Amino acid sequence: MVKTLFMETTKISASQTVGEIQRLLGNYGASAVLTEYEKGEVIAVSFRVLFNGQHIPFRLPCRWQAIFKKLQSKRKRRPYNRNDETQARRVAWRQILRWIEAQLALVDTEMVQIQEVFMPYLQMNTGKTLYEQLEETKFRMIDHKSVV
Repeated sequence: MVKTLFMETTKISASQTVGEIQRLLGNYGASAVLTEYEKGEVIAVSFRVLFNGQHIPFRLPCRWQAIFKKLQSKRKRRPYNRNDETQARRVAWRQILRWIEAQLALVDTEMVQIQEVFMPYLQMNTGKTLYEQLEETKFRMIDHKSVV
């Protein structure tokens, strides 16, 4: 039996889900939301949150290609299918929405602050996220002696 991916059967378009994400972020205090496109497809949602008088930028990339590979692997011997690419984008954005909703549930309970849960997605002056920058340096920026 092949395991189903989370949200694999969604029929909701990527653009509709991105709209839901934008509204949700706006409802939680985002002062700006930017939708990034590549070849007519949404590839990331960026937003800013005001904290201590400063706008903090975050960028949520959509790495749908990983889901596409999973969908293709389920096909076994069938060839590339454009529908799998479209479905991968739908699934990826839906997963991102659900993740955001879960993070904002923690914000609602005041267990965390919004900037805390989105910290890996903090957009650095290089344009990369904090996580991407750390990954690029193989986490050398972190003092590993102080990490338990």
